[in-house]
Amino acid sequence: MPPKVKISEQAIVDAAIQIIREEGEGALHARSVAKALGCSVQPIFHNFPSMEHLRKAVYRKVDTLFEEQLLKGLEQNAIPFLGLGLSYIDFARREKNLFRLLFMSDEFAGKQVIDLVSNDANKPIISIIAQMTQLSEKQSEQIFLGIWLLVHGIASMLATNECTLEDEQISQLLIHTFTALKHEYSEEGNVYEPN
Repeated sequence: MPPKVKISEQAIVDAAIQIIREEGEGALHARSVAKALGCSVQPIFHNFPSMEHLRKAVYRKVDTLFEEQLLKGLEQNAIPFLGLGLSYIDFARREKNLFRLLFMSDEFAGKQVIDLVSNDANKPIISIIAQMTQLSEKQSEQIFLGIWLLVHGIASMLATNECTLEDEQISQLLIHTFTALKHEYSEEGNVYEPN
């Protein structure tokens, strides 16, 4: 009898991501993963106590892939903040189903937009904005929120095929919005305070 092939947790997560990438989150179930791996469902439940555990592992891995792309954009563009926004939008354009998993699923439910400024991952970006603009941290947080809402809106429309925009159009929108927000928050220390 040939030895059993051990299927790793990483192989299962990778197969699940590929299923979501190609068919959407609704296509992810134990049988579809088993079929993709050419095995029974037993190795899946040997590595993960439930499909919910697998879904959480998939979400974490996709989030890591997304963050890696954002960092590349931040590092590879002459204007780091612009590179970050363009990378965010590019991910939505190229990886529609993975973007939907991250930002249009129950995993994102209940999160407040204002909480983005307190997220440790966003603090370096807010610092870059403060350095670029010579504005306070509070004002830089407001610019970050304004740009993030624009970037996320464009990305969402591209991920759902609601529009098409060329990279040059997107760059101009981001630059113009950044410039307008910088001007707005430079005026006598304006800062929006939520109720």
